[in-house]
Amino acid sequence: MKVISVVFHPLLIATYLSYILFTQSPELFPRVIPQAIPQFILVIFITTCLMPALSIFLLRSFSFISNLELTKRSERIRPFIFIACYYAASSYLFADKLEMGPIFMLVMIGVTILIVLLLIITAWFKISIHTAAIWSAVGFVTALSVTIGLNIGWYFYALMLAAGLASTSRLYLGYHRPKEVWSGAILGFAYSFLTIVLFL
Repeated sequence: MKVISVVFHPLLIATYLSYILFTQSPELFPRVIPQAIPQFILVIFITTCLMPALSIFLLRSFSFISNLELTKRSERIRPFIFIACYYAASSYLFADKLEMGPIFMLVMIGVTILIVLLLIITAWFKISIHTAAIWSAVGFVTALSVTIGLNIGWYFYALMLAAGLASTSRLYLGYHRPKEVWSGAILGFAYSFLTIVLFL
């Protein structure tokens, strides 16, 4: 279960989702030539995973947080602020400078706002970030299937399985109570689904 929790870490979800969209529905990104897709995914990984992860490591090194799992609700504020800033910068980079198109822009901006919402909620309640992140990806894909007929084949079922496993792992490892996991899953899915349906 520890491995599952690491493999489906919230910071990796943007990279996974980008890979699925770029490889399964390249027509959504007409400005991106197929040969450049790996480079785009690498940039997404660096800006939405690697750099935020390095910031968390630095916070741990200077004892601003007690562990990398951020198990203490009170210690999540600083890391979340850093992560929100990285995602906001990534949204600007891809939407304005690289002109990735409205769908990618909406997803990136939507994720950035979701991180801010989770930051606010975390001030009072230890919501599961793992489940919010993975179910957010499910919400985006489901909404795109409904609105534009997105078909990612077996990746959809794999994503659903991953969401279930990630949610279960948080309970099994004792990092969250059921209501914290369920609230993360419901918020992540509902927010992302409605973001696409209402604004695309």
